[in-house]
Amino acid sequence: MNNSFNILLNQAKKFPSSPGIYIFKNIDNQIIYIGKAKNLKKRIKSYFQKEQDLKSLSLTQNATGLEFIITKSELQAMLLEAELIKANQPKFNILLKDGQPFLYILFSQPSKKLPEIKIVRNKKEKGTYFGPFIDKTETRKVYNFLLHTFRLKLCNKKIDNGCLDFHLGLCAGSCTNNFDKNTYITRLNLAKKSLESGHKKFLNYLNQEIKNNNNLLNFEKSKELNEYRKAFNIVFKTLDEDYSYKKIAKNLALKDIWILDTNTKKLIVFEELNGAIKRKKIFNIFLEHENSYIEYINSYYQNFNANNIILINFEIKNNEKILLEKFIKLWQNKTNNISIIKPSDGHLLSLVNLAQIHAQEELKNQKSLNISLKLLLKLEKDVNTIDCFDISHIQSNFMVGSCVRFKDGQPDYKNFRHFKIKTLDNQNDYAALQEIVSRRYKFSDNIPDLILIDGGKGQLSSIEKILPNAQIASLAKREETVFSKNIPNGKILNPQNYTAQVLIALRDYTHHFAISYHRKIRTSINK
Repeated sequence: MNNSFNILLNQAKKFPSSPGIYIFKNIDNQIIYIGKAKNLKKRIKSYFQKEQDLKSLSLTQNATGLEFIITKSELQAMLLEAELIKANQPKFNILLKDGQPFLYILFSQPSKKLPEIKIVRNKKEKGTYFGPFIDKTETRKVYNFLLHTFRLKLCNKKIDNGCLDFHLGLCAGSCTNNFDKNTYITRLNLAKKSLESGHKKFLNYLNQEIKNNNNLLNFEKSKELNEYRKAFNIVFKTLDEDYSYKKIAKNLALKDIWILDTNTKKLIVFEELNGAIKRKKIFNIFLEHENSYIEYINSYYQNFNANNIILINFEIKNNEKILLEKFIKLWQNKTNNISIIKPSDGHLLSLVNLAQIHAQEELKNQKSLNISLKLLLKLEKDVNTIDCFDISHIQSNFMVGSCVRFKDGQPDYKNFRHFKIKTLDNQNDYAALQEIVSRRYKFSDNIPDLILIDGGKGQLSSIEKILPNAQIASLAKREETVFSKNIPNGKILNPQNYTAQVLIALRDYTHHFAISYHRKIRTSINK
């Protein structure tokens, strides 16, 4: 057992039996995980059991320090946890790895190109940001108002007489030869000013500018500003219109439906309105403890809007249900109560049954994974079985390897393998991989449709040398880049693509399987 593990264990023993927050930190004192607990001592103790689950193993392998914050109640702990996760974005808290769920309106400040108005998800560029906005539909509505009212669209074309959108009054005219950059920037600044100020304040500002220009006899400018004032009166009237009764009615009609499929270990969330069901997200749950799906639901609603009625097809303890309902209401500043229901009859049960039918259709679609893998990796044959390999060691000590097999996207446990590296004394990942792959495939009829290696171009090449006729790919953690015979220069995976998510999940699954065996070997030797 290594020194870091013992330090964590000693720190865990000092935790109180109170509700609160616990924090795992790494060697650089960075927060890597934040959790909540009704009883801190009992919860933290679960991370140090002899048989560690995937989550516990990952944290105790990567952390070097533990801290806690006591709260008055479990609900307060939930709210504090959400605030801290939002502020720190810890590596191991990100159950929802599909990007920023909020939107910003950006007025960019590029050094060479024209400044422009954009809708973005992250604060990466220089400029003035408005947001974040959680309601994407309303945000895009405001953005489109500004874009069209002030003619701010940049088409990036070059046409002497202007593009079609220019003649329709939509394009700013950057495509024309006589484009007036200064007038465009004036309009852009007015659009920005409209968001910086309140509506009345902005209209007062326009009135004063018109008056000033009249006094200076700049009548053309006054006329232009007056046109903007008319446009903004229309825009603000629309934006200020009270549609709250319609929104309330819609919110009361909308429902979230969570479907758990225990056979495939998938959790799917749908949204329903007037009998129409739309899938929102699918979670793939690997080797998690019982009821871990509640953590996924909690994490989901830290980032995404909840409807007032949440239907589920699984059992949840009443105290956990009440706590989750209170958390969602407080965290999202809801005026109406949140109701989590597992219906037993009537219309709501019919909706759950309908969602389950949709879920089965989704799962059927995912069975076409073999075709999408074939296309993504540019393979010659379909993929039904995948073997994933990984090596684990600490400074070349206790080198071990693992191989896990997946069939049709599901773990095939009877074909999981662990290996002690026998032929090497020093660290050589390429040679270690060659050894365990050679030992795994003593018989050629055991070779799967795809061999996935944790690593980059070098690891791929080392295995291609010993299995020239097999379909092989490697997946490097840096930027999640995949390599294969027909993708020699690599391809960065899109983390929102389902096929990419599966490859990453399989690679990570194998990695933790190797770490588990590595720790077992070290522990037995150090006893």
